Amino acid sequence: METCISFVIGATESPRISLFFKRLRIGTLRWLLPEILTAVLVIGALAFAGNAGAADFEYSGDKGPAFWAEQDPALWGACGGTANGFLQQSPIDISGVEINPRLHKLHLTLLETPINMFNDGHVIQIEYEPGSTLQFGGVTYILAQFHFHTLSEHTVGGEHGVMELHAVFQDNLVNPTKIAVVGTIYKIGRANSFLQELIDAGLPENSMSSPVQGNPINLADALTDTAAYYTYQGSLTTPPCSENVTWIVLKRQAQMSKEQFQAFRNILGNDFRPLQDRHDRRIEATAKGGRGEAYGHDND
Repeated sequence: METCISFVIGATESPRISLFFKRLRIGTLRWLLPEILTAVLVIGALAFAGNAGAADFEYSGDKGPAFWAEQDPALWGACGGTANGFLQQSPIDISGVEINPRLHKLHLTLLETPINMFNDGHVIQIEYEPGSTLQFGGVTYILAQFHFHTLSEHTVGGEHGVMELHAVFQDNLVNPTKIAVVGTIYKIGRANSFLQELIDAGLPENSMSSPVQGNPINLADALTDTAAYYTYQGSLTTPPCSENVTWIVLKRQAQMSKEQFQAFRNILGNDFRPLQDRHDRRIEATAKGGRGEAYGHDND
């Protein structure tokens, strides 16, 4: 494709928008102009909505999760959860799952991407070049970015991991209303070579830090067993907390060393949203790995 327009629903699945143009050839611009104008209008509207207070939430104090909905009732009302009539909020505790034999190994096509890492004041995020995909539930999603939370946002059987990676996929590049997030939970153990590549590149310490560029990496090296996972319908875990996310949480935990955990924790602190009410939502699981009682499995 000679012209590529891509934007990301911000850090931590939030409404931060990034736009970049690649390999633009003047000869094709004339034919693509209507599509480009349409995309720019969509991006502009999303950027206006997303940036109008994107820095106004925190993880504690009077701008913490309990007050997100009050910060912007019109746009962030879903963050109020049950009190505002929203019943599919994330994260949740994963328990009482139902085995679905129709769930199979994730159909992922993951390519290398150069490290393009920044700190938005909430998470450390790595943007992904276009081309990597997830096919799930009849939808082809495009990998936009991945980022980290400490501690883990989801729990399994009431237990937190020390960190959680969220890989954010969008249904297409123009209408990002349907999102799938693949989550990997970490525990303390041996050093993790994938995380070490990011640490060696230099984790950005705050939102004022310059973006970090580095050698190519592949998200595939961060994921554990993609044939064993839980899935449920939920929401973004940061404002606006939109209930448009298919969650896929891998059963098998990855490992990281104490030193690696401290490197992330020193920067991120406690950037995890408290657990939300499950209500009557169904959590399905693959047959592989059973119901997940052996939560401590590590990556191969």
